[in-house]
Formats: sequence, structure tokens, C-alpha cells
Amino acid sequence: MRGSSCRFSVVRFVVLASLCMGLGVYSTAQQSTELHLTILHTNDTHGHLLPFSYPDVVDPGSEIAMLPIHRDIGGAARRATLVKKIRAEKDHQTLLIDAGDICDGTPFSTEYHGDADVAAMNAIGYDIACPGNHEYNNSIAQIKKLAGEARFALISANSTYKSDGKSPYTPYIIRNVEGVRIAFFGLLTYEARTYPGAREGIQVEQPIEAACKLVPELKKISDLVVAVTHIGVDEDIKLAAEVPGIDIIVGGHSHTLLPHPVIVPHPLDRSPFSIHGTLIVQDFQWGSSVGRLDLIIHHVAGSRASVERYSGSLLPVTSAQRDDPTVATLIDRYWKPIASKYGRIVGEAAADFAEKGQDLAEYNLVADAVRDQLGVEFEMENPGGVRSMLIHGPITYGDMVTLDPFGNTVVTFHATGKQIKAMLLTSRPAVSGIQYTIDRGVLKRATIAGNDIEDSRTYVGATNSYLAQTLLKDIKDKSDTGKMRLDTVLVYLQNHRPVKPAYDGRRIIVE
Repeated sequence: MRGSSCRFSVVRFVVLASLCMGLGVYSTAQQSTELHLTILHTNDTHGHLLPFSYPDVVDPGSEIAMLPIHRDIGGAARRATLVKKIRAEKDHQTLLIDAGDICDGTPFSTEYHGDADVAAMNAIGYDIACPGNHEYNNSIAQIKKLAGEARFALISANSTYKSDGKSPYTPYIIRNVEGVRIAFFGLLTYEARTYPGAREGIQVEQPIEAACKLVPELKKISDLVVAVTHIGVDEDIKLAAEVPGIDIIVGGHSHTLLPHPVIVPHPLDRSPFSIHGTLIVQDFQWGSSVGRLDLIIHHVAGSRASVERYSGSLLPVTSAQRDDPTVATLIDRYWKPIASKYGRIVGEAAADFAEKGQDLAEYNLVADAVRDQLGVEFEMENPGGVRSMLIHGPITYGDMVTLDPFGNTVVTFHATGKQIKAMLLTSRPAVSGIQYTIDRGVLKRATIAGNDIEDSRTYVGATNSYLAQTLLKDIKDKSDTGKMRLDTVLVYLQNHRPVKPAYDGRRIIVE
């Protein structure tokens, strides 16, 4: 865990909270008020404005298996209906928050670069959002455009222009909700500094370092502090442990399904009206659900407020919610001009391309396709570089753009067996032509074409241009072919009808 001048207590465990509310102790001697606040939250929607389905083949240990429904879920118009219903409830105030990566994942993002997503969020009525790293796949000009289009507060406290030190967004906002001043500040993953928009001229500070400087100031001018973060749940837990004063973290980036809030305890908190910890929530991905966090906030005039009781859950977005007509019309306006392009059939899947244990069939498909089309001995793909599964039946161009939305090219290279083994250990990639096992940090098996990889022999491989930036930084003999990875896979689909998923144990990682 990184050191920090503001660290007061490093908590090395978390407690999964149940649906039952944590009960506080009341004092009749104090004049106090109770705020009933509901925070609705989403994260990592990645351009999924229309309903979608997961495969029927689902690994029992996966987060997808935790979803109550796998087919015909999500959709921004349905989400709007669910949000509107909750807002109509009279017994609480409601805020709708998104924790980043609104775009970069479907044809909507490929064609409109976030415009459609922001328009949908405006129509749904979002109050606050923190940008994610994938927003930084846009140019600085588009980042500014999206910020101008948003009718909700875009907050980020750790990103500034290199030219003048100003932020593309608002570092924090303070909302007065029934007399309780709530400070909301945003944090963006440090990883975003490697994305095109940031390389073009945006500086990203380490999130926890930024929080250490800002939170003490926010505590002086607010009654409650909420962090809206796109840094991942592990970093959220560190943030809660190392930076005192954060009451709630609405998180994203790690695509973590938290069915109920996580609480990071604060042992030094002796307030009788406090849950004695920081609440962390996250809503998985793609808008398949809406997170709901119900809070009872205890406030005494002249002192900081505290979360006295809470409950939290994820509400599925399904066909049970009818489309909100306004949002549905808006989405249709963006979809109709591109429907024929992305609806055309480009291949057929003989079965579901899904996850079975450590076999990721959709990754295997991409790696096999590139190796086949480039004629190399092996191929490597980074975890996170293939974005969706494929469902048994016809494959549309839109399906493939959702699977590969990034516009990466194919890079070929020559590497020795020793270099390849180092790549396997450090990157743990999805592969084709290679079979390997890493057991507790030790490479136990590594073969190419069924033969042990020889340290001194030189092999010919390929990867995508994104992974090549780090994987091949010490490799001199490399060449960007200029061929789009997506186009390469599309040719493979045309030549292999139908394509069959490979579940063959080519990549085994034992932690």
C-alpha cells in the first residue's frame, strides 16, 4: 500500500454489509435532523444505450452468473423509467450519479464519440458524473465538447491541462440537500494518463494523493463528503482506509458487481450516530442494473453529518420496465442512421463464445484469427482488450464492433523464447499458438506449437498496437502492419462459417 502523509489508519479488511440497515443509537438531548437520501448509481455503461444479452453459457464463478437475468437486459430508455419511478417516491431525496466510462464500447460510441451517451444521460436526468479513462480515448476537443453538452456536473479533482493547470471538469461541487451540505469530488484512474486525450495535453495526478490534499478542505466547508471515483474497487478500499473523512464512495472502472455496499471500518470513529466506516458501492457494467443506496443521514447544526443507517442493492433493468418514450425517441434518432451498417451479418457463431473457468472463448477467437491471417507462430492479447462475448447464431457488424471497439492495428515482431516467457509472466495475455501455466507467479509450462519454448530461439509473433506499447518496448524487430485488428477478425469470420468457440486450457493462471 502506498505511503501517505494523510494516512491515519490502514484497515486491511472489509465487511460486506447485508440488506439490513446498520442501526445507530439515538440521543434525545441533541437537536438533530434526519435526511433520507437515495443515491442511484451506474458505472461503466460503455455506450450500451440499447438492451443486450449475455450468452446462455455462463461460468458459475463469474459476476454474470450473479445476475438474476442474462437476456434482454439494460437499455437507457428502461433505465429512465426505473429512475423516474424511484424519484416519484415521496419519502426521500434522490440523486443520480455515474462513475465513468460512459462511452467507448458500442457502435454508438464509434460513430458519435460520446455525444449520444451524454444526450441520453441528460434526458434521463443525471445529476453528477465522474469521467472514466475511456472518455480520454477522445481528443481534447471532443472532451471539451462533451463537458459542454452535459447538463449534469462532471467532476474530476485529479486531471488538469498541462498548458495552464486548469481542470477540464469541475474538481468538486457542493449540494445543499435539506440543509445538509454534501461535497462530491471526482477521481480518475491514473491509468488514464496513457490514453490519447491525456497524451494530447492532460495531466493526471495519482488519485489518493489528490484526495489527501482535497478532502481536508472539503471537510471544512461541508457536512458530508462523497467521492465519485473511476479507479476500481481495490483502489477505493485503499482510498477509504488512507484518507480520513470520506463518507461514501460511488465507484467504477473495475466492473465489480457489489450486490450490497462494502464498508471499510473506521475504528477511531466514536460518534454515536455513525456507521463507523466508509461505504463503497459499484454497479457492475453496461447498465444491466441501477445501484440504489438508501441513506439516513444524522445532522446536528454546526457539526458534520454522519451516515446513521443505510441499505443498498442493485436493481435489474429488464423488459419489466417499459421504455421511457422521450429517451427511446432520442436513442432512435441516433440509431436509425447507423442501423443498416451495424445490423449487417458478418459471420455465424456455432455456439456461445463465453467464459468457462479460465477459458475466454472470445479472446481465443481474436487471437486465433490474427495468428491465422498474419501467418505468425503465436499471438497475444491483453486482458480487457476484447470487450464482449458472442451469442450463438448470426454475428452482426455491430456485435464485432462491440467486441472490438478500439481501432487497434496489428503489430508483428520477432522475439526470443526468453523474451516471450517474460511477456507471459508480466502480461498474462490471452494467446494463440501458445499454451502456458503460471502457478503462484512461476511459469510452469510454456509451449509453442506443442513444443517447449526455447530461450535462445527466435519466434515470430503478433499483438495489437495498444499492448505493443508496453509489451514490445524492449523489442527492436517489430512492425505495425497498419491492418485493423477488427478487419483482420472479420476476414477470418468470412472464411470460417460458422466459427466454433475454443475451450482448450491454453492459458492457466493459479493464484
